[in-house]
Amino acid sequence: MTEDMFSTERLRVRHFTPDDLDDFAALCADPAVMRYVGDGDTLDRAGVAYWIEVCRRKYADRGYGTSAVFERSSGDFVGYCGVVRAPGNDFDELIYVFHQRFWGCGYATEVGRAMLGHVFAISSLDEIAATIDPGNHASIRVAGKLGMVEQPGKSVDGDEPSVFFAVTREQYAAR
Repeated sequence: MTEDMFSTERLRVRHFTPDDLDDFAALCADPAVMRYVGDGDTLDRAGVAYWIEVCRRKYADRGYGTSAVFERSSGDFVGYCGVVRAPGNDFDELIYVFHQRFWGCGYATEVGRAMLGHVFAISSLDEIAATIDPGNHASIRVAGKLGMVEQPGKSVDGDEPSVFFAVTREQYAAR
């Protein structure tokens, strides 16, 4: 069993392993879950297996990346959360995606807050962003609860329209 990176009141967070392929692939095969992720397309098992390997390289290179999230009470795979830098971007971004049955439970706020604290503690990052589809009202609310501030006029080249949020190390520490 892989050691937890950290836990919250209700969740455990750890690095992905190849043993997570079935759980991760089921999550990424759900069109409703993937609606606001990347280009909105689902991923097949080969794509998810590749993603797990990329995650493992990021852990080794940077100490953080996309991590598996589990319920503490049941042990069920909830989804993933992490801080990543997408190819071509010059900023690090908080991401989180959960199985539909865990939507509306407050897990995104709970694990997002803990992930921001974890990454600020182990890295030299001064700011962490979130780019959110304007139609994803739930994630926009989560960004606000995490102390992220909308950055009007800032966007990501080539992406569909996004609302850009960010929180600095100082802002996070002062919350």
